[in-house]
Amino acid sequence: MKLMKRVMAIALSGAVIASMTACGSGSGGSSSTDSTAAASGAPAATAAPQQPGTQTGTSAPAAPGEKVVRIAATSDPGSLGTFDEGSSSGRWNVLSYTYETLLSLEADGSYGYMLAKSYKKLPEKSTPTHVVYEIELYDYIKDSQGNPITADDVVFSYEECLNNGSGNQHTALTGNMDSIEKTGDYTVELACNKEAAGAVERMMSRVHVVSKKAYEASGDCMRTQPVGTGAYVVDNWVTGSSLSLVKNENYWQKEELRGDFQRQNTDRIEYYFVTESAQMAIGLETGTYDVVTTLNYTNASRFMEGGASAEGFDVTRLRDSIIQQMWVNRSEDSPLHDVRIAQAVLYAIDVDALIQVVLEGHGEPEYCYGSDISIGYQDKWATEDYYGYDPEKARALLAEAGFQPGDFTLTILCDTDEIRSKTAQTIQLLLADVGIQAEVTSFEQALWNTYQTDTQKFDLNISYNTTSGHITALWNQLNSRQYAEHNMAGVRDDKLDDLLDKAAISQDPADIDEAKQYMTQQAYHYSLFHKQANYVTRSQVVSRPVFDTRGNFVPTASEYTWN
Repeated sequence: MKLMKRVMAIALSGAVIASMTACGSGSGGSSSTDSTAAASGAPAATAAPQQPGTQTGTSAPAAPGEKVVRIAATSDPGSLGTFDEGSSSGRWNVLSYTYETLLSLEADGSYGYMLAKSYKKLPEKSTPTHVVYEIELYDYIKDSQGNPITADDVVFSYEECLNNGSGNQHTALTGNMDSIEKTGDYTVELACNKEAAGAVERMMSRVHVVSKKAYEASGDCMRTQPVGTGAYVVDNWVTGSSLSLVKNENYWQKEELRGDFQRQNTDRIEYYFVTESAQMAIGLETGTYDVVTTLNYTNASRFMEGGASAEGFDVTRLRDSIIQQMWVNRSEDSPLHDVRIAQAVLYAIDVDALIQVVLEGHGEPEYCYGSDISIGYQDKWATEDYYGYDPEKARALLAEAGFQPGDFTLTILCDTDEIRSKTAQTIQLLLADVGIQAEVTSFEQALWNTYQTDTQKFDLNISYNTTSGHITALWNQLNSRQYAEHNMAGVRDDKLDDLLDKAAISQDPADIDEAKQYMTQQAYHYSLFHKQANYVTRSQVVSRPVFDTRGNFVPTASEYTWN
């Protein structure tokens, strides 16, 4: 209780929030994106040419009669190249409307057809370790430059995605793929190495397909100017500031066959990149933004009924389907390679304190990698010990491991998102209470993506993930067979891989529970909390907002006052 009061007091005094500036919140410090990229030798993102009339950080005036929706987002894409290593909310937000996949993960969590006209399993060609699917494409697909998309382009895209996944993130997108081959101008056969629940649909909905000709002609793997089959094209991108999309006037799909991400019910979609909740709220009030999905409770309450700025706004409050989570570096590069020290770290974390400090009390703790909305979740897990806050047990485990204060300093990695930055800072205080020193390093998402798979860059990584779909699919991030080198905890664990494969194929509750218990005991990962999401929209622009399973506003599926 004393520590809880101290953590709350520090947070209320502004120390936690103020310290974010020193760890790269975007206003300086050693971990701003460009300075860190230069220091590490990593290339900084290159902006597309700024269009005349666009001012950094402000809304460009709409053309007469142009229908525009303006959205505040927390992260810049970093790169618009679909096969670049890593993924983030900033990239997937934009890429979902410029590139397309074989299947679409619709806003309600169901799968719909996108580039694929149909797909089916071929039992006569399948074995338990080589499951073959036939995929038929629409025969009239063209990208924004008029290039036709055929089976050759699908094979190229999947192989390019796999080849670029020499690290971790992209390998996971094609991790179940044994092979892909052309069987006709508009048909391919995709083979998976196991028949895991939802595996082929997940793969078909995550690998973007591009024209091989356009990709190779771009000169930079489409990092600055995508050429995709999507309903929108990139008009202007000022890195770290804004990005705008305009309708693809030559979009290929027939209107009656379009899914949530294929509709063109607004002329222009503008994203503005803002990391601080207070600045987003001000932007809503001044008319700069029409949509904000990441406001904390204090700022969102201004737009709720009875709030100072409620008139003209609608607030949708939902439990976010995304969990805030923490990866534990169990590799030999980290002191947390000793499972006793890793477990001690988890026992030192007070999730209730995190919810109070970071979410102002508006959140729920989690008890596994996943949540109760995941297919395969088991209610009994909420009654079991999931490293409940126990600082005395943490100290005992540290003593057992021979730890002495000052033996090491842990590195806590996070992006610049306000929630994850505050989470990292609060965990730093909680660890100090049991004698563990820690430092926080915070980076823009593009750089954070490259660092979170590098076991020399962090000991603890504050991250996030959607929990919809099969929980065993979510656990693929711990299956080292999905990756080129190691899983997201920095290890290869054959026992865990066997348990995960067995659970993914059988979907038997006993198998799922066995995998869950083992991964928990090994302290590879720790789920922190769901937050209460506050989605604010301007009523004179947005008449019916639609949000996807990751909590993102879907501009193509939403309805506006002009529709």
